[in-house]
Amino acid sequence: QQYTAACPFGLPARFAFSALLACAPLAADRLGTGGAYGLGAVGAVLALRALYKLALTALAFSWTPRIARLNAPLLPKYSFSEEGSFYTADGAPADVVAKRKAGFAKLADKFAKLGADSESVKLNAAIKEGLSDIRFTDTNRVPFPFQHVVRARLSVSAAVRQSEGPWLIDTAGSRVLDVSGSYGVNVCGYDRYKQFAKEGLAAIQDLGPNVLGPLHPEIAPVLEGLREVSGLPEVSFHMSGTEAVMCAVRLARFNTRRPLVAQFSGAYHGWWDGVQPGPGSERPVADVLNLKDMSPTSLALLKARASDIAAVLVSPLQGLNPNNSPPSDLVLMDSKMRQAEESVRQYTAWLKTLRETCTAAGIPLVFDEVYTGFRMGPAGAQAFYGVQADMVVYGKTLGGGMPVGVVCGRRELMRRFDATRPLRVAYVIGTFSAAPLTLGCMGAFLRWVRSREGQGEYETAQRLTDDFVTRINKELIDEGLPLRVQNLTTVWTVLFTCPGRYHWLFQYYLRAEGVALSWVGTGRCLFSLDFKPADYDALRAKLIAAARNMRDDGWWYTGVTSKQIKRRMGLEFGKQILGLGDKTKTG
Repeated sequence: QQYTAACPFGLPARFAFSALLACAPLAADRLGTGGAYGLGAVGAVLALRALYKLALTALAFSWTPRIARLNAPLLPKYSFSEEGSFYTADGAPADVVAKRKAGFAKLADKFAKLGADSESVKLNAAIKEGLSDIRFTDTNRVPFPFQHVVRARLSVSAAVRQSEGPWLIDTAGSRVLDVSGSYGVNVCGYDRYKQFAKEGLAAIQDLGPNVLGPLHPEIAPVLEGLREVSGLPEVSFHMSGTEAVMCAVRLARFNTRRPLVAQFSGAYHGWWDGVQPGPGSERPVADVLNLKDMSPTSLALLKARASDIAAVLVSPLQGLNPNNSPPSDLVLMDSKMRQAEESVRQYTAWLKTLRETCTAAGIPLVFDEVYTGFRMGPAGAQAFYGVQADMVVYGKTLGGGMPVGVVCGRRELMRRFDATRPLRVAYVIGTFSAAPLTLGCMGAFLRWVRSREGQGEYETAQRLTDDFVTRINKELIDEGLPLRVQNLTTVWTVLFTCPGRYHWLFQYYLRAEGVALSWVGTGRCLFSLDFKPADYDALRAKLIAAARNMRDDGWWYTGVTSKQIKRRMGLEFGKQILGLGDKTKTG
């Protein structure tokens, strides 16, 4: 396919020039009446067209991340203390506060016992002192006014020694059931990856793991497998999912000669600042259109501005929560309770319409399957939704336990040089791309995932997960607990049915029951394919116990509405911005 290059001038500049041209009749005495009015008419038409595109952009644009980024520098840090607002942030009465204080003391005592052995204490202290990554995850799992107390009272162990199926064993010998999925990497089960690593090393041991430049023969079956799974003819290897997304975006811009990339609100495409319109990056992002998901206005914008858009970037996991970041313990309330089947049906229809729009407009459609590739099925989200993309990005589990990023795409989108302009190149390269050990482990994974055994394990896991969700939601309803579980394949999340300012505490109650979570808490949990019925039953018991304890400790106070909590938080933030609030570590 041939792509029409974008105008070298941006839309605001084109509008300004057209508006200026529309003023030509004012110079009729110099230009001649007929010529001036003709030029003015052309300018007016062009100005109206540009104005329409600007207005459509404003309507389709999701402004929440931009507003959040603008507000981030304005709000100063403040912390609640246990003597101040830590227990009363939602305006709960004294009897509820008393329950909370007693419950939090019990919870803190449980956490103290979990990591009480001397080795765990020393190791966790060393990690927290020297590893900035841990300080970041600690910060992001709790709303900032509550962080000071939580860090002092609830210390989460960061080190584990061993895995047995989906269970992890820490340095103190405690067993915890892992639903973090290692941030999406653990699809098959840890024991399976141990086997992939053995097979991968055996395949390349004669060459060695760090012979780079020449390619190990294992490249051939890996290429075959990736081309079969993706349905696309060319492949490029990288060292992480984020790096692969960077490659896909760069190649799309290079080969279409267009400046903009469209993505949808709430989707995560890695930590690269080029796809982070909200907080998390300080670099202004002017070349990304962050659009409303599942919106007809967004489709209209893609059609209207097709000549400016190099690619539409999609995270297929958004079928679980369109237009929102992953549901999590940090949310005030998630009132959009939907049946999973209905959510999938609607999102499938949306993706198919998006595919048709991109095809008609000549815009490449890119699936970011770093998370969903091989998670939603042996052939990823493309097969799950029945939509073929023009480029697909893979990572995480594809490496068979090794770090990896892969881009698969149509030939005309994968070129890194301009055949007619020899100085135009898209520089994309990496030292450890297609390293021998990575190829060996990737080959072992691809053989397994395309086997009959692998397909059978996906089907079994889907059936067990659906059964788990049905059964636990019935128990939650029967016990009057204010949360529900929703899933998309083996990805699942907890949604809260009542407003509250303490939902984030639920992850700590789960940890106290022996459940291992990622740093986003219950926002995105994962079942690996090695979960057995007994493991699902164990998790169900732990989740119900955690929810009962949190309810009994008074954290889900029902005497307050969402509107009242939001008003209270607004006043709280306003006081801090105006310098009237407390900026010390007291409430």
